Amino acid sequence: MIKQTIILVGSNSVHTLRYLVGISPFVNNIVFITNNINGLELPNNVVAHEVNFSLYNLRARFQIAKIISNYEGNIIHIQQANSYAYHTLKAIKGKNFKTILTTWGSDILVLPKHGRIFANMVKFNLANSDIITSDSLYMSSKIKELCPKVKELHTINFGIQNIPANTTDLSVKENIILSNRLHKPLYNIDKIILAFAKVITNHPEYKLVIAASGTETMLLKELSRNLGLNDNQIIFTGMLSYNELVSWYQRAKYFISIPISDSTSSSLLEAIAYGCYPILSNLPANIEWVMDDTNGIINQNLDNLDMDIIKAINLSDNNLTKSMNFNYNLIKQKAVFSNNIQKFINLYT
Repeated sequence: MIKQTIILVGSNSVHTLRYLVGISPFVNNIVFITNNINGLELPNNVVAHEVNFSLYNLRARFQIAKIISNYEGNIIHIQQANSYAYHTLKAIKGKNFKTILTTWGSDILVLPKHGRIFANMVKFNLANSDIITSDSLYMSSKIKELCPKVKELHTINFGIQNIPANTTDLSVKENIILSNRLHKPLYNIDKIILAFAKVITNHPEYKLVIAASGTETMLLKELSRNLGLNDNQIIFTGMLSYNELVSWYQRAKYFISIPISDSTSSSLLEAIAYGCYPILSNLPANIEWVMDDTNGIINQNLDNLDMDIIKAINLSDNNLTKSMNFNYNLIKQKAVFSNNIQKFINLYT
């Protein structure tokens, strides 16, 4: 049990909140500084404070400094190397704090490309943190490129919340291809729909389930209508609760995720833990988990995505079962939430 107070800084997002709940049994007291405290249901040992973390909110660093001055802890764990880290590191400058910065994929792989201001901010955050964590070896290498003098770097993923007892029974699987990434240009959901429209000409028994939502949802629905796809062929579920999403993982035979850029995706880890055969874009972080034509398919060309889906559909039951077994054991070894949380607790100690 960590006796001193841990100060956690991060957005009111599912990933941060899941981490917060995960560490709460191992820490006496947690101060959570976030962007929105409305409706938060937190463990009893957590106190929450709200700050506007907009990059251009010049008061943020003073508000953070005032909050942390009321607590005795000197370990600050920041989620994301964006304005959350920038304001916090400015707030504690010259003070006796130890900092852990957990980077997310967008911080390292996307944000620096938005211009010099953002690139310099990310570099400042990396250079001024005592310990940095990333969730993939590829992202760790990118961190070293951005900031060669990183003090200490660990590759740790959060892992998945719950691992099922057994997911290697093909008889419970249905002819469903599942996509659950956000409806943003980054995730190429339109390319998935276009490819599926070609696939069902020869495989009408399959359905495409498009979970989640986003800025492109209406455009994606319009695209599916223009392609002649009906409600029995493509299902838009909207945003799902965790339990609802697990239900689709359990039913789906295939999982598809083809973003332009990504680090280790929790969706991928969850999907393969529940026995979905993955079809993924050719990204370094994906290749850390999936070997092409062994335990999934790595798409080399989006124009041929329909051919990769058909290749997956044509796999024998024996090959699918082997892949399910391999992926299940891979998750048990490398991506169980409770095990990986302990690695963060070890960093605190």
